[in-house]
Formats: sequence, structure tokens, C-alpha cells
Amino acid sequence: MAPNLPLLVLLFLVLPAAGDAAATVTAAAPRPGSAAAFNITEILARYPEFKLFNLLLSKTRVAREINSRNSVTVLVPDNSAVDWLLRRSARLARASLVELMSVHVVLDYIDAAKLAALPPRGPPAVVTTLFQTTGTARNRTGFLNVTAAPRGGAVFVSAAPGSLVSAALKRAVTARPYNLSVLQISNFVVPPGVVTRPRPPTPPMPRMRQMSIAPSPAPASPRAPAALPTSEGDAGSAPDAAEAPAPSSHGHVAQATSRWWIGAAVGMVFACMIGYL
Repeated sequence: MAPNLPLLVLLFLVLPAAGDAAATVTAAAPRPGSAAAFNITEILARYPEFKLFNLLLSKTRVAREINSRNSVTVLVPDNSAVDWLLRRSARLARASLVELMSVHVVLDYIDAAKLAALPPRGPPAVVTTLFQTTGTARNRTGFLNVTAAPRGGAVFVSAAPGSLVSAALKRAVTARPYNLSVLQISNFVVPPGVVTRPRPPTPPMPRMRQMSIAPSPAPASPRAPAALPTSEGDAGSAPDAAEAPAPSSHGHVAQATSRWWIGAAVGMVFACMIGYL
């Protein structure tokens, strides 16, 4: 039977492509015990109570840093703790959110057995977080103090001076010795100055120019009201107009009275002359 030519051509084109694809998949697959031997996003996707924290890990790309580590511990608060933080920090900058998420990634494998071995009254164990590798951590904000709780478990708090917000261990979620450990904590561990950054100084107010205030003019006399300014052509006639006296109402009354007396006297003289005749 003669071979089918079109089928041979198809196999010739498909087989090399399949070989390249298989080589690509083999190169991308994580090797046991090497970096990226796990995917933190896929692991947390199995737990609905960590959905918001898992979303923040992906949005801030901290998940990529976790997957690139050989040995790491992720401290995970549940959805209610994430919701509380986002509501109180609605305008949280992206850089601050990245730093906060990096604080919850410990660059060491810590499981429940190690936490149970902590001395009850001993000094705290200091662990390094991913935030310390960013170069922006200041005043020991990239470290965490881990101490044994009085009734079992452990407490996580920032190693920076003045840290007041601590988180208690609630349970061990999953562990892959000695590469990945996921521990649920009660709330976020917030180092000083990471979320509540100091506000920038207020710019100084511009200086106001001091305006010179002219002295107030002297009050005008009530008898001589101030004349309005006139043009240069009327400047010579202004004084004459100002010197002309205004007619007075008392003068009119006096003239009328004197005219009445004169008329009365003339009338009496005429009456006497008529009586004499």
C-alpha cells in the first residue's frame, strides 16, 4: 500500500512542533527541591477564607517573589482582617501595600513544630521578611519578633521600636517541608510608618506684600463742603463760585415784615387826612 503523502507531510510538520512544546513544558515545570517548586496562588485558592489576601498577593506581585524562593513562610490573615484594613486605609498607596504584604513573607521555613519549641519566657526569635530585601526598610521594619504565647502558639510583632500591633497564630494551614509553610494569623502585622506614613510638610504660605496706607484726609467743615474736582479750564472760576453767599430764608421773612409795617403806616396817614377833611 502506497503511503498517504498528505498524512506524511502533516506528521512532518506536527512532530517537531510537539517536540519543541514538550521541551518548553519540561523547562517550565519546577524541579523538586528547586526554587518555584510551588505556586502560592494555587495553594491559597483552595481556601475561600483567604481569597482577599490571595488577591492582594497577585495584584502586588508579591506572589512571584514567594514562588521564586526555596524556603519561605507566608503569614496569612483571613478575609475579615483584609476587609478591615482596606476600609480603614481606603487611600493606601500601592507602594505601602507592597511593603505591607512583604512583611508577611518570612524568608525561612517555620511550621507549627518550630513555634511549639519556642521557650515560654525566653527572648523573641528574630526572623527576616521579604520587606528587608527591598532596600526601603528602615529602623528594623524588615524583621519580625516571634515569641511564645502564654497558652500555646506564638505572637508575631514588628521588630521596629514602638510597634504595638501584634498578630497571634491561629492555625497551620499547610506545610511542605522544608520549602513552604502557610500560617494563619489573627490580623495584619503593621510596622510603624509602613501604612501610616508621615504626611509631607505643609508648604509655607507666600509672603504678602506690605501695602502702604495713605493717611485719611482731614474732615471737611460742615459750612464749607468739599467741592468736586474740576478740570483745568474751570479752575479759575471755582473760587468765585465758592465765595457767592447763598440766599437765606431769614432775609425773606424780614423784608416781608418791613413792607407790611410801611403799608400799615401809609394807610393810617391816608385815614387821618380823610377824617380831617
